[in-house]
Amino acid sequence: MNRWMAVLFVLIGGASYGLISPIVKMAYEAGFTPSDVTSSQYVMATVVLWLFALTRLSHFRRLTLRSLGLLIGLGLLSTGTSVFYYVSLSDLPASLGIVLLFQFAWVVMLIDYLVTRTKPTPAKWTALALVLIGTVCAVDLFAADWSEVSATGLILGFLSSITYSLFLYFYSYVKTDVSPWVNASVIGTASTVAVFFVFPPTFLWNGALGEGLWIWALIIGALGQVIPQVFFNIGIPKVGGALAGVLGSIELPVAVVAAALILGEAVFPVQWAGILLILLGIAVSEIKLRSRRREAEAR
Repeated sequence: MNRWMAVLFVLIGGASYGLISPIVKMAYEAGFTPSDVTSSQYVMATVVLWLFALTRLSHFRRLTLRSLGLLIGLGLLSTGTSVFYYVSLSDLPASLGIVLLFQFAWVVMLIDYLVTRTKPTPAKWTALALVLIGTVCAVDLFAADWSEVSATGLILGFLSSITYSLFLYFYSYVKTDVSPWVNASVIGTASTVAVFFVFPPTFLWNGALGEGLWIWALIIGALGQVIPQVFFNIGIPKVGGALAGVLGSIELPVAVVAAALILGEAVFPVQWAGILLILLGIAVSEIKLRSRRREAEAR
């Protein structure tokens, strides 16, 4: 697989996350609780992942204890991000919560520096600045109701960015000789077990599945766990965790556009400007990186 394809896979994985918010809102409007929606989507996603993973049984033998531990850790980080973020929104305006989550763009760069001791290039700083400024504009942060801000919400919101940063960065260490479906099924299983401690699977006996919850769970599970896990597994080991942090910011533009198209929410000029800045940041990060790589090969 060439690098452009790997970049595309990471972008698709990030974009998939961006489609979740409007779909979840529709599930809530249909009368289902956050607990049932969250726990059921993890179960549905894990079932789908295992159905594909079981057709690749030989790949399970390639999993070492180290790689198995890494996959379980990634599953716990994924769950931590969801829980921290969802709980933070009970104390914060949605726009501020998103901005805190999107601090992963620079936190990933910090992790990369601490691990590799490689300083970010001017191109990376430029891309980072564009993404962060674009994020503030895309969520129209200045229109937020600051009276709802709490210290607990701020801490939890920032914790969600840290766990997501660790998730993106250490995904680059996943073994690529193992089927993405096998890796994703292990991550999904760990995530599901962890989620049950916060959102017990009451949907299994309260009748919600028969009322149509299974449809929403299947759609949200596919967008939230199946597509991102499989596509990240293919793409991130090729592009690296640091670049994945920038590419993952595609989630926000997709979320804003999806909310406008699916829910009919208004998108203001400042938000369109923010979306363009984020996309420009992604383009700068990749174009500059490819330019430096060509120069190195020429030498």
